[in-house]
Amino acid sequence: MQEQGLGMMGGFPDMSVSLSGDQNRHIKAEIANHPLYEQLLSAHLACLRVATPIDQLPLIDAQLSQSHQVLRSYIADHHNQPLSPHERQDLDNFLAQYLLVLCSFKEELQQHVRVHAVEAVIACREIEHNLQALTGITLGEGSGGTMSDEEDEMAMDLTLDGSNEMMMGFGPLLPTESERSLMERVRQELKIELKQGFRSKIEDVREEILRKRRAGKLPGDTTSVLKDWWQQHSKWPYPTEDDKAKLVEETGLQLKQINNWFINQRKRNWHSNSNSMTPLKSKRKR
Repeated sequence: MQEQGLGMMGGFPDMSVSLSGDQNRHIKAEIANHPLYEQLLSAHLACLRVATPIDQLPLIDAQLSQSHQVLRSYIADHHNQPLSPHERQDLDNFLAQYLLVLCSFKEELQQHVRVHAVEAVIACREIEHNLQALTGITLGEGSGGTMSDEEDEMAMDLTLDGSNEMMMGFGPLLPTESERSLMERVRQELKIELKQGFRSKIEDVREEILRKRRAGKLPGDTTSVLKDWWQQHSKWPYPTEDDKAKLVEETGLQLKQINNWFINQRKRNWHSNSNSMTPLKSKRKR
C-alpha cells in the first residue's frame, strides 16, 4: 500500500510525463524523504478509514507495519541523484497542494456517507409511517411484542443497505459482513449526531413553550382585581382609559395585557350567554 501511495503522489507537474523506471523510483525516493511525507500518509489513511468497515481497519495498520522495507529502499536511493532547485520547488508546491486536496476529499467523503445515510433513515421512517397508516400495524407487532434492540439494529442495517434489486421486487439481497460492519459504524455515528441534534431542538422547543406560558398567563392576584372590576361593571364591561390606567397601577400589568384580558373575558361571557339563551328559544318555539 505504501508503494501505491508513493506512486499516486509521484505525478507532480513537469516530472510525470514519460518517466523511466529509474526516474519514477527517484521521485518516489524524494517523496518518501520529504518533510510532508508523514502528513500525506496520514491524510491518505484518513480518507481510507472513512468508508472502511470496522473489522477491516486493522488490516490497514497491518499493511503499514509491513511496508517499512519498501520505504527503506527508497530512502537508500535518496542521495543518488539530487533534484535541481527548480524540480525541488515543483515537488514542494505539488505535495503542499496535494495535501490540501486530500484533507478536502476526506471531508467530502464524510459528508457524502452521512448525508446519504440520513436520507435513507428518513425514507425508512416515512415508509414505516405509511405502512402504519394503511394497515394499522407497526413493524414487530406480529408476535405481539416490540422488536428487540438487536432486531431493530438488523432491520436498520438492511434498510440502509437497500439496493435497486430490493426496491424493484427481485427479492432482498443480504449484505456482506463488510457492508454490515460499515453500516453499523454509520448507524452508531448517526445515532450520536441525531441524539445531540434532537436534544438541542427539544430543549429549544421546551424553552419556547415555557416562555410563552410565562408571557401569556397572568398571576392569580392580578386576575382577581380584574374580575372584581368586571363584576362591578357587568352591564357595561368597557373600561375607560382612566379605568385602565388605574388597573395598570393596581395590578402592575401592561396596558396591552389588560386590554387582552378584557377582550377574552367579553368573548367568554358572550359564549356563556348564548349557550344559556338557546334552551329558552327552544321552549318558546314549542
